[in-house]
Amino acid sequence: MKIITDKDLPLSGRTVLTIGAFDGVHIGHACLLRSMCAVSGEKQLPNVVWTFAESPKALQNGAKYITGSLEKMDALEKLGAEQIYFADFERCRSLTPSEFVEKALIGDFHVDTVVCGFDFRFGAQRAGDAEMLKTLLARAGVSCIVVPPVKAGDETVSSTLIRRKLTEGDIEGASFLLGRRYSFLLPVIHGRRLGRTIGFPTINQRFPDYQVVPAYGVYACLCEVDGQTYRGISNIGVRPTVSEHEDAPLCETHIFDFSEDLYDKEARIYLCRRIRPERRFESVEALREQVERDKQAARDYFANFL
Repeated sequence: MKIITDKDLPLSGRTVLTIGAFDGVHIGHACLLRSMCAVSGEKQLPNVVWTFAESPKALQNGAKYITGSLEKMDALEKLGAEQIYFADFERCRSLTPSEFVEKALIGDFHVDTVVCGFDFRFGAQRAGDAEMLKTLLARAGVSCIVVPPVKAGDETVSSTLIRRKLTEGDIEGASFLLGRRYSFLLPVIHGRRLGRTIGFPTINQRFPDYQVVPAYGVYACLCEVDGQTYRGISNIGVRPTVSEHEDAPLCETHIFDFSEDLYDKEARIYLCRRIRPERRFESVEALREQVERDKQAARDYFANFL
């Protein structure tokens, strides 16, 4: 996938473009990509995804991201995106809707067709909506396709809904809406090696401040590293039994039948099912006994579902 920078603008030829935050790149976003790719193929024009990199101000109401920029790019490319542009959120937020259309979409990208979601908002104070975008583009002779909502039961698929399911521990529900198993790719960091003292060595990963943290608890998981996939259990939380103070949340993963050193490597954790919430135990021995039960619960899950 080609990354378009400001130095590349304005582009020399016409484009088919889809626009949005695309956080999580879920099954609703996949409909936008399919529509964009269909028009792009029919008109033999390059396609572009216009979006934002992670920014504290790019999401509303203090929400956190489901995926970072690299994972967003990977998911979009798998759906057929050829080029991606990460816009400067601070610069775009000050443009009126008409300025945004004239300067950004028509001026910089020479759009032939724009694809957006039914709930798309743009411009200063989020004053523009999908219908306004369609009207403003029509004045310039540009087509606009507004993709209707995608439903899962009675609920509209959205990044907000997926964040809610993750923070509630409904990993299977979140994965269904994403169209793939929920995962995160993070470096393995040095920890306190407390897991080794009770017979369960773990790899430790810290969530970036911008990323949504799933509900605290223990999960059956898959760990992918160096092209190999292993089964295990992950504890997400602050380790109340062994930590006197509440630390920043970690993901601690015990990989079954594995003893290699993974420090400073990147590991992708696929959460499969939440086994139980995180809780404090009266003793380290009680914790050790519970981890044995958690391991068996995960093995039972894998035996029945994988």
